[in-house]
Amino acid sequence: MKLETTRFGNLDIEEKEIIEFPDGLYGFEKETRFTFLPFNPNVESPMEWMQSIQSPHLAFVITDPHLYVPDYKLKLLEDDKKKVGLESTEPFQTRSIVTIPENYTEMTANLVAPLVINSNKRIGKQFVLTSMQYDTRHYLLPEEMRTSAATPH
Repeated sequence: MKLETTRFGNLDIEEKEIIEFPDGLYGFEKETRFTFLPFNPNVESPMEWMQSIQSPHLAFVITDPHLYVPDYKLKLLEDDKKKVGLESTEPFQTRSIVTIPENYTEMTANLVAPLVINSNKRIGKQFVLTSMQYDTRHYLLPEEMRTSAATPH
Protein backbone atom coordinates (compact mmCIF):
# COMPACT_ATOMS: atom_id res chain seq x y z
CA MET A 1 0.00 0.00 0.00
CA LYS A 2 1.18 3.52 -0.75
CA LEU A 3 1.46 5.76 2.30
CA GLU A 4 1.87 9.51 1.93
CA THR A 5 3.56 11.23 4.90
CA THR A 6 4.67 14.80 5.48
CA ARG A 7 7.85 13.76 7.33
CA PHE A 8 9.04 10.77 5.26
CA GLY A 9 7.51 11.39 1.85
CA ASN A 10 5.77 8.54 0.03
CA LEU A 11 6.34 5.05 1.46
CA ASP A 12 5.44 1.53 0.43
CA ILE A 13 3.95 -0.24 3.46
CA GLU A 14 2.81 -3.85 3.53
CA GLU A 15 -0.40 -4.73 5.41
CA LYS A 16 1.64 -6.90 7.78
CA GLU A 17 3.56 -3.79 8.89
CA ILE A 18 0.39 -2.07 10.13
CA ILE A 19 -0.53 -2.21 13.80
CA GLU A 20 -4.17 -1.70 14.71
CA PHE A 21 -5.01 0.29 17.84
CA PRO A 22 -8.80 -0.29 17.94
CA ASP A 23 -9.26 2.30 20.72
CA GLY A 24 -6.78 4.78 19.23
CA LEU A 25 -4.38 6.64 21.51
CA TYR A 26 -5.28 9.01 24.32
CA GLY A 27 -6.03 12.35 22.71
CA PHE A 28 -5.98 10.68 19.28
CA GLU A 29 -8.92 8.27 19.55
CA LYS A 30 -9.64 8.33 15.81
CA GLU A 31 -6.06 7.31 14.95
CA THR A 32 -6.26 3.53 14.89
CA ARG A 33 -3.62 2.40 12.38
CA PHE A 34 0.12 2.94 12.61
CA THR A 35 3.37 1.60 11.24
CA PHE A 36 6.80 1.67 12.90
CA LEU A 37 9.69 3.23 11.00
CA PRO A 38 13.38 3.57 11.87
CA PHE A 39 14.24 6.83 13.63
CA ASN A 40 17.10 7.30 11.17
CA PRO A 41 17.56 4.58 8.54
CA ASN A 42 21.32 5.26 8.42
CA VAL A 43 22.01 5.06 12.16
CA GLU A 44 21.16 2.40 14.72
CA SER A 45 18.92 4.02 17.31
CA PRO A 46 16.82 2.97 20.32
CA MET A 47 14.09 5.26 18.98
CA GLU A 48 11.52 4.57 16.28
CA TRP A 49 8.80 6.56 14.58
CA MET A 50 5.19 5.47 14.94
CA GLN A 51 3.61 6.92 11.81
CA SER A 52 -0.16 7.21 11.46
CA ILE A 53 -1.61 5.49 8.41
CA GLN A 54 -4.63 7.83 8.41
CA SER A 55 -2.98 11.22 9.01
CA PRO A 56 0.13 12.02 6.92
CA HIS A 57 1.30 14.67 9.42
CA LEU A 58 1.01 12.55 12.58
CA ALA A 59 4.02 10.59 13.86
CA PHE A 60 5.26 9.89 17.38
CA VAL A 61 8.78 9.08 18.53
CA ILE A 62 8.70 5.89 20.58
CA THR A 63 11.18 3.68 22.41
CA ASP A 64 11.36 0.55 24.51
CA PRO A 65 11.19 1.81 28.13
CA HIS A 66 13.23 -1.18 29.34
CA LEU A 67 16.29 0.29 27.61
CA TYR A 68 16.20 3.25 30.01
CA VAL A 69 14.50 1.75 33.05
CA PRO A 70 15.68 -1.90 33.16
CA ASP A 71 13.34 -2.75 36.03
CA TYR A 72 10.29 -1.15 34.33
CA LYS A 73 7.34 -3.33 35.31
CA LEU A 74 4.10 -3.60 33.44
CA LYS A 75 1.67 -6.06 34.95
CA LEU A 76 -1.21 -6.80 32.62
CA LEU A 77 -4.38 -8.40 33.93
CA GLU A 78 -5.92 -11.22 31.92
CA ASP A 79 -8.64 -8.80 30.70
CA ASP A 80 -5.93 -6.39 29.53
CA LYS A 81 -4.16 -9.16 27.64
CA LYS A 82 -7.41 -10.10 25.91
CA LYS A 83 -7.74 -6.51 24.64
CA VAL A 84 -4.63 -7.06 22.51
CA GLY A 85 -5.34 -10.71 21.74
CA LEU A 86 -2.62 -12.16 23.98
CA GLU A 87 -2.64 -15.61 25.52
CA SER A 88 -1.74 -15.55 29.23
CA THR A 89 2.01 -16.27 28.83
CA GLU A 90 2.54 -14.85 25.34
CA PRO A 91 5.27 -12.17 25.13
CA PHE A 92 4.45 -8.63 23.99
CA GLN A 93 6.28 -5.46 23.03
CA THR A 94 6.17 -2.37 25.21
CA ARG A 95 6.80 1.11 23.83
CA SER A 96 6.67 4.57 25.39
CA ILE A 97 5.99 7.82 23.59
CA VAL A 98 9.00 10.14 23.72
CA THR A 99 9.02 13.93 23.80
CA ILE A 100 12.17 15.52 22.39
CA PRO A 101 12.46 19.24 23.24
CA GLU A 102 14.81 21.69 21.54
CA ASN A 103 17.51 20.67 24.04
CA TYR A 104 17.43 16.98 23.12
CA THR A 105 19.33 15.99 26.28
CA GLU A 106 16.10 16.72 28.20
CA MET A 107 14.02 14.22 26.23
CA THR A 108 11.46 12.33 28.27
CA ALA A 109 9.29 9.24 27.93
CA ASN A 110 5.77 8.73 29.17
CA LEU A 111 6.10 5.65 31.39
CA VAL A 112 2.56 6.03 32.78
CA ALA A 113 0.79 5.34 29.47
CA PRO A 114 2.75 2.59 27.68
CA LEU A 115 1.82 1.08 24.36
CA VAL A 116 1.41 -2.70 24.47
CA ILE A 117 1.72 -4.50 21.16
CA ASN A 118 0.88 -8.08 20.26
CA SER A 119 3.46 -8.52 17.47
CA ASN A 120 1.90 -11.73 16.16
CA LYS A 121 -1.61 -10.32 15.72
CA ARG A 122 -0.47 -6.71 15.07
CA ILE A 123 -2.85 -5.30 17.70
CA GLY A 124 -1.90 -2.57 20.14
CA LYS A 125 -3.42 -0.68 23.01
CA GLN A 126 -2.31 2.23 25.16
CA PHE A 127 -2.76 1.49 28.85
CA VAL A 128 -2.67 3.92 31.75
CA LEU A 129 -0.88 2.58 34.80
CA THR A 130 -2.53 3.41 38.09
CA SER A 131 0.53 3.01 40.30
CA MET A 132 2.43 6.17 41.19
CA GLN A 133 5.74 4.42 40.51
CA TYR A 134 6.36 6.08 37.14
CA ASP A 135 6.21 9.54 35.64
CA THR A 136 4.69 10.91 32.44
CA ARG A 137 7.97 12.77 31.84
CA HIS A 138 10.75 10.38 32.77
CA TYR A 139 14.13 11.75 31.67
CA LEU A 140 15.88 9.29 29.37
CA LEU A 141 19.38 10.65 29.85
CA PRO A 142 21.13 10.74 33.24
CA GLU A 143 21.22 14.06 35.06
CA GLU A 144 24.97 14.53 34.55
CA MET A 145 24.46 14.38 30.77
CA ARG A 146 21.59 16.85 30.90
CA THR A 147 23.41 19.36 33.10
CA SER A 148 26.76 19.12 31.28
CA ALA A 149 25.03 19.79 27.94
CA ALA A 150 23.34 22.84 29.42
CA THR A 151 26.60 24.38 30.67
CA PRO A 152 28.71 26.27 28.14
CA HIS A 153 32.26 24.94 27.65
